[in-house]
Amino acid sequence: MRKLFVLVLALAFVLGVASLAPAANKAVQKSGSHRMLGEVVSVDPASYTLTIKETVKGGEAKEVTFNIDEKGKVTVAGKPGKFEDVKPGDSVTVRYTEKDGNKIAQDLHVAKPAAAKAASK
Repeated sequence: MRKLFVLVLALAFVLGVASLAPAANKAVQKSGSHRMLGEVVSVDPASYTLTIKETVKGGEAKEVTFNIDEKGKVTVAGKPGKFEDVKPGDSVTVRYTEKDGNKIAQDLHVAKPAAAKAASK
């Protein structure tokens, strides 16, 4: 009877540990996603690329180029938009992953379009 109890307890432990593996795998996949905030420097709709200027610690500016995922989402001022709506001067948050040394943007969130900024001044 004691051997049966130990066997059942060991089986429950193995099943418990095995059920944690998918959750750990999901956490690893999510951590592959990054965010960057910056100002749009250039947009190339033909090659589906976007370059933004990010201000890093110390006030130094760094330009970063992203390839845009064709299935990616674009949001302009809280509303659904298109990649063609993104203009130089826009303040944008980019959610991206890195693959083969390239930054692939999945989501672009334009806080306030550049034209709206100029009109409000």
